Amino acid sequence: MNKQRQNVSDSEDLLAVNQRNTRSKTSTDGGEYSVTIPVDLLIDISLRLPGKSIARCRCVSKLWASTMRLPYFTELFLTRSLARPRLLFYCIRDGHMLFFSSPEPQNFDGKSSLVTADSHMKIPCAFLYERLVSCISGLVFTTDERILNGKKHQVSVVCNPSTGQSMTLPKVKSRRKVGVRSYFGYDPIDKQHKVLAMTCKVYGIQWKVSEEHQVLTLGTSEPSWKRIDCCVPHSPYPKYHHHKCINGVLYYPAVNTSTQSFIIVCFDVKSEMFRFVEDRDDSVSHSTAGHTSLIGYNGKLGRLRFQGWDYMDNRSSIRLRVLEDAETHEWSDHEYALPALWQKIVGVRDIIKCVRFLGVTRTNEIVMSSSGSSSVLYYNRETKTVRRAEMNGMEEAYTFLDCYVEDVKLM
Repeated sequence: MNKQRQNVSDSEDLLAVNQRNTRSKTSTDGGEYSVTIPVDLLIDISLRLPGKSIARCRCVSKLWASTMRLPYFTELFLTRSLARPRLLFYCIRDGHMLFFSSPEPQNFDGKSSLVTADSHMKIPCAFLYERLVSCISGLVFTTDERILNGKKHQVSVVCNPSTGQSMTLPKVKSRRKVGVRSYFGYDPIDKQHKVLAMTCKVYGIQWKVSEEHQVLTLGTSEPSWKRIDCCVPHSPYPKYHHHKCINGVLYYPAVNTSTQSFIIVCFDVKSEMFRFVEDRDDSVSHSTAGHTSLIGYNGKLGRLRFQGWDYMDNRSSIRLRVLEDAETHEWSDHEYALPALWQKIVGVRDIIKCVRFLGVTRTNEIVMSSSGSSSVLYYNRETKTVRRAEMNGMEEAYTFLDCYVEDVKLM
């Protein structure tokens, strides 16, 4: 029934715009003429444009602006963008966070390729030792500091690189002075972005059990935090560790503080309910868990990390661990040997510390990025070869894989 109402509303919006579009006007010689571009043709042409061009087209006239703000148009634009996700880059310069994007490089000349990225927007940012940045379905979420009432406070910021908009979210409310950890999720059914935040007691640099779990839903007239219950006491890993939202489920690694066992927290963004999956991986410890990255793998949760590093013969392997069934806590393991002396392609010496995993492409290549540079590495599991893409004109950047799609819906 809701879907039918939405279709009726879209049809009425299109009809109203068409009526305005075909309204007769008086020319300079006293005659009349009609606008010759039908709205459906205008929409068809606009859907082929990049997001930055849509923002410019909205400034052409009131008619174009109203057409390109229709829910019908923005949803169709997002649907088409989902079929062509892009690499998203950000770097921090002169107190600002700058965003760039590029199509995923397809044709490599030999083992390397040079890629040109498009510039999007920049937002002011402060220096933070730990900064969480995540990108889901067109929006970027990051933590920052703002001065409120003369004091520095940690805040959450959401921005849309396609439209150039950004907004600061309300401060998380707590009855006592504690640390706050936040994660960004997306519900593809109701098409809603949500922020999951939790307060934690902090002792020095150690984060203890999470408390006061709260959720904020974007898109409402006045976003506010809502408290939710969590039945398992746990301590999430530091902010720089990966979290991943896959098909409406937000995953992040933690330690069950009651059993001291490693777990994966599964937060359903739509129902706002928690589930917990045990990971009985004997090769993971508190010291090695920092080198593990959560990724999406064929619609499932995967964990990637380096394994069996040997500094003598410069060999290493990559271990992929896939969550096959969250109900039975079933995982599968896969290991892939890297070519000898592959760090010559990477261009760095300490591979484990300098390279982080981004994910797996649709052609099943494992993608990594090198910290302190703008290079992206592609490991082919079949040919056991590594290729490298270098971003043109960027000295240092952080990269996200297959998570940025252009969304022209205004916040």
